[in-house]
Amino acid sequence: MFFPELKRRNEKDYLNNLAQFYADYRQNYSKVSEDCKHRCVYCDITVNECGGDEMQLDHFRPQKHFKNLDTHPYNLYLSCPKCNVLKTSDWPCSKNTDDAPSFIGGVGYLDRFEHKADNFLRVEEDGTIVHLAGPVNYMIKKMKLNRASRVNIRRRRKIESKKTKLLEGIERLTNKLIEDCSQSKINGKELSLRLTEIKHLFSMCQEV
Repeated sequence: MFFPELKRRNEKDYLNNLAQFYADYRQNYSKVSEDCKHRCVYCDITVNECGGDEMQLDHFRPQKHFKNLDTHPYNLYLSCPKCNVLKTSDWPCSKNTDDAPSFIGGVGYLDRFEHKADNFLRVEEDGTIVHLAGPVNYMIKKMKLNRASRVNIRRRRKIESKKTKLLEGIERLTNKLIEDCSQSKINGKELSLRLTEIKHLFSMCQEV
């Protein structure tokens, strides 16, 4: 539901007809967006949840410090405009090499293509992101990942997931009840019990 595991496509898939990286890195927007599962890699908002704001390509290792990665697609990450602005050119880790760790201890940024987010954070029922390990607290503070708009979206996603599961359960019970009634497999008492269970699930769905 949140922060799915990400994987890059083959580097060759990003090349232009001359077998080079596009001079305008935005030419790879659609492919990078697919790699990032059409979500901001930082706050996890989806393209459809972005409220009409177009997603942007963030240079994970900032252009200011890593000029030679300016057009490399592996350094491009999908970001919502707000997260992109808040991150800016911040890079508290080593700027001497392109492949230096993206975080040291609790400082830096989680590379979603190198690490599974589930090992570093958890999303609570109320939609807030909770630090488990690594640089998550640093990112929460720097990028305001628990700002109200994002918390509300993540909470709403939780609620919709619960409703979907309840409705699926109601559908399964109803279909089974219809099948058993048509085959005369249940008596009046059993019918009453099952109807009560279905009614209870409906009540739970309305309370979510």
